[in-house]
Amino acid sequence: MYDEFPHEVTLKVLKNVPNGSGGVTKKWVPERNVDCFVDTPSTNRLVEASKLGITIHRDLYCEYGEEIPTTVRIEYEGIDYVMSGDTEDQGGMHEVLRIPLKKVT
Repeated sequence: MYDEFPHEVTLKVLKNVPNGSGGVTKKWVPERNVDCFVDTPSTNRLVEASKLGITIHRDLYCEYGEEIPTTVRIEYEGIDYVMSGDTEDQGGMHEVLRIPLKKVT
């Protein structure tokens, strides 16, 4: 048997963090981890996305029903990503979601 979701990403939320001077600073803070599969999009997928004006650097696949808000940052291998499009039900079977990601610059 193989692991369908062998990777783990960290979801980060923007929070006010005390700065030590009596004030606060907004920072991206880890909230929780999600088991997933992170893949590099195919050339065909990149070309089609480009035609639509969408940038995609990675595709994240996770269990259908996983709650990942559009406002979070997704950290994978030390790089932060944001969603670059809507979640997609792969094959319409309500089993796996695909989420297009782009790097935070």
